[in-house]
Amino acid sequence: MKRTITPEEWSPVGVSSLEQAAEFAVRSETNGVVVAGPGAGKTELLAQRADYLLRTGICAPPRRILAISFKRDAARNLEERVAERLPKEMASRFDSWTFDKFSKQMLDRFRKGLPTCWRPVDNYELSFWIKEQNAGRILENCASALGLGLGDIAHIPRREWYNDVFIGAFPLLEDIAEYSDDLEYRLATAFWKGCLVRQPSIINFQMISRLVELQLRMNPAIRNGLRATYAFVFLDEFQDTTNLQYDIVKTAFHDSSTILTAVGDPKQCIMTWAGALDGVMKTFANDFSAKPYILRRNYRSEPELITILGSLAKQIEPDAIEPAHGTGKTSGEGQCRVFEFADDRAEAHAISQLLDYSVKQENIPPREICILCRKLVVNYSQELFRSVEHRAEGYGIRDESSLQDLLAEPITIILSDAITVATGTSESESWSRLQELLAITTPKGKGRRTASRMLSLGIDYLAASLLVTEPEPDKLLEVLQGVLAVFGVERLKQQFPQYIQGDYFDKLMTQFCDNLCTRFVSEASPLDGWRTALQSIIGMNSIPMMTVHKSKGLEYHTVIFMGLEDAAFNNLKDPVEEGNNFFVAFSRAKKRVVFTFSRRRFGSQQRQTNVQLLYDWLAAAGVQIEPADQLDFLNGIPSIQHE
Repeated sequence: MKRTITPEEWSPVGVSSLEQAAEFAVRSETNGVVVAGPGAGKTELLAQRADYLLRTGICAPPRRILAISFKRDAARNLEERVAERLPKEMASRFDSWTFDKFSKQMLDRFRKGLPTCWRPVDNYELSFWIKEQNAGRILENCASALGLGLGDIAHIPRREWYNDVFIGAFPLLEDIAEYSDDLEYRLATAFWKGCLVRQPSIINFQMISRLVELQLRMNPAIRNGLRATYAFVFLDEFQDTTNLQYDIVKTAFHDSSTILTAVGDPKQCIMTWAGALDGVMKTFANDFSAKPYILRRNYRSEPELITILGSLAKQIEPDAIEPAHGTGKTSGEGQCRVFEFADDRAEAHAISQLLDYSVKQENIPPREICILCRKLVVNYSQELFRSVEHRAEGYGIRDESSLQDLLAEPITIILSDAITVATGTSESESWSRLQELLAITTPKGKGRRTASRMLSLGIDYLAASLLVTEPEPDKLLEVLQGVLAVFGVERLKQQFPQYIQGDYFDKLMTQFCDNLCTRFVSEASPLDGWRTALQSIIGMNSIPMMTVHKSKGLEYHTVIFMGLEDAAFNNLKDPVEEGNNFFVAFSRAKKRVVFTFSRRRFGSQQRQTNVQLLYDWLAAAGVQIEPADQLDFLNGIPSIQHE
């Protein structure tokens, strides 16, 4: 095993230096809260901190580091960065999970630590129907179960009941007898009981969070075991933490020796609709006596964009600290423009011109361009898709909404790697990942050489099978199951515990096969057809189009935001939340941001009345709206060469 080094010997790995506040946070041995703006390198800071703690032995074996992120791709990105820096034996003591994965693992491992009345059966299933949007139907079902009519519950606000009682009140459920005369609590209890006593039980991730918090609170042995396992905990994108998640963190680690580092940016809090806790970073700092660290540098964007970001930050938060370019540059190639169009057809034509010019003349890879909208992509994409179809050659646009989560799943990555190698497409990275997975899942006593030979035979079997497999999901599923047998499905589920319970694993397999078959196009060779289908799923040569929420944590050379108008921003009664959405959209860009306004969209007149606040913010930063004639639109967008 590689020896540890002293803290004095350690220096940042893979980067020349860190800004002073970041280095202090990396070396800290007390609870800390890091306020880091766009492009400040939050993931890099956590990766460097993991390297420091493990390489110096401050986090000594067998203790581990737990990193919790909101998005699967963010968790995977952090895990990969740590693995790139550290020897395997050190990196293996770093767990990078999402909140949902952490909670599900805790429930699955310690389910019997729950009181019998609140314990789901062993083969419980995840329900995606139990959600706030269905609160009305849930409440009506509860009333029916209690022999009540709709008139008895007419006075109960549906969504408030779901959030404040059904989910929000669960910390009190072990004492629910105290609330037996409260109708809202009786209804919530009826639904909980109904979900848990079913065969199988059905619960959603919010319910899992409540069960895990109860599990930790009622069982000191489980709580102490968790604290003994993890000497350090990282909390990424902490500004979006919900009350459910914060309750788990507090119950698990408050008043313990485990050292927590929370990283986030209040100006990027755009998840209040999903229950993000207002002021959670200040709450954490107070509850955990966390030392604050403020990062000023922005390593992502050009200086011109950073200047605008600084102005926007001041509009949202008057006390915001002025950001600075990571390398000290004061000028570059950054551009921000706002264009007004007569209608969405003219807008689509102009954007398609810009996309074509960016890809073909500026040589910007399609995946380095992103089209954002505030709400449902389908509402803004139809005219644009039609316009691009007539112009694009070698690239396209696709709605990322349905595939982003699927592509971040471990099983999807495994299957994609196997098909990539089997079809002979840029196989080195995919082959390396498959071999690493094989090393983890190979049973003890089985020779590595034998296992590797089995993997090679499995890939050969896949290549031969794809030559004769029709693009039908059931047939493809059978072939892919044969490849997974090389690793062992049960061993894969043990490696990725989110797949242990219920039929989530099978649903993902089916979803992947459905998408692959839908995209299959008959070509000269069936292998070419499967290769093209996989590239379509991955999004190779496709310009992503998504909502602002989906773009969190991502970055692009060029960002085009469609629809800076009242119809998109209809909640400016809460200027902070919508301002944060606007701020997040802008901050995804490295070199170019384009905002558009269409005077007619959806067949009706569009307005700038409510959204005028955002135009005023841009004007204060020196950016004015410009009328765009589709014939000379590109003259307003000077060339930026891709590096």
